[in-house]
Amino acid sequence: MPVVNSQSLETMLEVPSKHPCIKNVELYLEVIDHPVAVKVEKDYSNGGDMANKNSRSEEAAEVINLTGDKDSDSGVSDPCLCGLWLEDHDMRVGLCFRDVDELKKAVDWCFIKGLHKSIVRETGTDEFMSECIRWNCKWSLGAAKLEKHGLFEIIKYTGPHTCRPIEPANFSSEFEADEIKPVVRVHPTLSFAELSEWWQTKTGYGLETKDARAAKEEAVKRVFGGDWDQSFEDLPKLMSAFRSSNGLLVDWRYDLFPNPKFASFSGVFWAFPQSIQGFQHCRPLIVVDTKELNGKYQLKLMIASGLDAASKCLPLAFAVTKEVSSDSWRWFLTNIREKVTQRKGLCLISSPHPDILAVINEPGSQWQEPWAYHRFGLKQFWSQFCREFPGYHGLRSLLWRAGMTSQREEFENNIETIKKDNPEARRRLDQTPQSQWALAHDGGRRYGIMELDTAALFSECRGFELPDHVLTGSVLLLFDELRDCFDECSLFSRFSLNCGDVYTKPVMDKLEEFRKASVAYLVMPLENNAFQVAAPPSGNDKWIVQLSDYCTCTCGDFQKFKFPCLHALAVCKKLKINPLQYVDDCYTCERYYKTYSAAFSPVPKLSAWPEDSGVPRLFPP
Repeated sequence: MPVVNSQSLETMLEVPSKHPCIKNVELYLEVIDHPVAVKVEKDYSNGGDMANKNSRSEEAAEVINLTGDKDSDSGVSDPCLCGLWLEDHDMRVGLCFRDVDELKKAVDWCFIKGLHKSIVRETGTDEFMSECIRWNCKWSLGAAKLEKHGLFEIIKYTGPHTCRPIEPANFSSEFEADEIKPVVRVHPTLSFAELSEWWQTKTGYGLETKDARAAKEEAVKRVFGGDWDQSFEDLPKLMSAFRSSNGLLVDWRYDLFPNPKFASFSGVFWAFPQSIQGFQHCRPLIVVDTKELNGKYQLKLMIASGLDAASKCLPLAFAVTKEVSSDSWRWFLTNIREKVTQRKGLCLISSPHPDILAVINEPGSQWQEPWAYHRFGLKQFWSQFCREFPGYHGLRSLLWRAGMTSQREEFENNIETIKKDNPEARRRLDQTPQSQWALAHDGGRRYGIMELDTAALFSECRGFELPDHVLTGSVLLLFDELRDCFDECSLFSRFSLNCGDVYTKPVMDKLEEFRKASVAYLVMPLENNAFQVAAPPSGNDKWIVQLSDYCTCTCGDFQKFKFPCLHALAVCKKLKINPLQYVDDCYTCERYYKTYSAAFSPVPKLSAWPEDSGVPRLFPP
């Protein structure tokens, strides 16, 4: 920072009090006749007390005089050199700088103070032009080196900024959202990859997927986030665009007004054929859950998902409804059966909510055995139990252990303890079939899945959370995440196949863990192709493994995950047979690839979204 007068000198001496992290202030002096750098260092590391500020100013002034700094004898008055670091200064026409580097630093300092950012649009040997990096801001500055004094002088300035300040930590995402907003306004369904490519072309440097996602999320919020009522009118056009480009399956619910051209929104169900096709290669399991959509009308998002070969969630179907009730659950589950899958023997995992139970237990429901096997998320079942029996903390832990264990003996021990501690609680548990909440009695239907995890619908590294958007914006972002999920998993599964992998990495990692642990186990053959496996060194812990028809182990893990547990691996090693023959086909890399093999087609621009003639003009619920 140039020190040109007493005010700038005072500013220099105040630095430690305003910036505690700075302990030393260094002043460099140059003799004009004989260029010599003189360093004067003030050490404020002992607290930075500014009580002696005046004496320090005088001391610094004495040092300046000692350096031989002389006034010019040319008779030409010095130009106005800028003190941009001062709080009361800003850019203006007429300010001069020794060279272009000093000018750039001054511009940067002004932008840092004002929480803005600039970009140099054109620069030459004797000229400089800078603009605000945000396209919708009018701030600009032009400077040139003038012959009359040989300094860079500001000759053109338009200010102040017409954009709002941004905190430094948020500047990148805010700036990217600003730049992407005009593109999203025209073509809101561009993928993250397409936006990154556009950004590369525009700026010359790449934009990571996570940054493109954050920028688009903010841009969508700005484009569609202002008018909740208008979003109900726009949504049929978006769904129609999805249907014409990607074959979307959709079902509307609304309450007609006396004039049938108008209606009040009640709900919409949708599912993409890409997900439906992919589910054919997943294990026969569907998880359903709900999520609050924050906003003006407090809508509810209903979600159905499958589980792919890598044990990640495959989004199957969505619905937005004004309320969650037995009627809305009936509508949602019926649409899944009619539009998504007719597979027999499905395992349906849900909360134990009475509305869901009422729908599933209705006569003729296709969610009853043998068409489907209903299971509860243990956390939801446990929470319901805790509400009915508050204050019994010991019962809570016993119930959780009983539900999570895959060994029947351990399950029975926990149940008996519950009976001794609270007979009423045991009678309450007897009212619910043990197969619906206890892993030990599941029969292998739920593949070890015990909890509902809506956040895991999309890649865990993304930590997907639907932000506070209007309805159309929320549906757009769900589509973005679904398409990106397909692109990412398709790429990863193709790589695994090209590497010659037969089963997905999570399964192979687990088998390797079991293999290392099974080395020391003792195996003894029994009758009917069964084997006893004992843990060393005492051999007191024993398990029975059956490999022929049932593929079971008394530890419960073999039938729970449908691939060999460590005890089964010990038997396979003893018999010198390949344990991979006992791994369920749902874990193969081939199925993983086929799950995500269907590609999404481009969606037309906003101006080309077709009207849905079958849906009246919708108003809020």
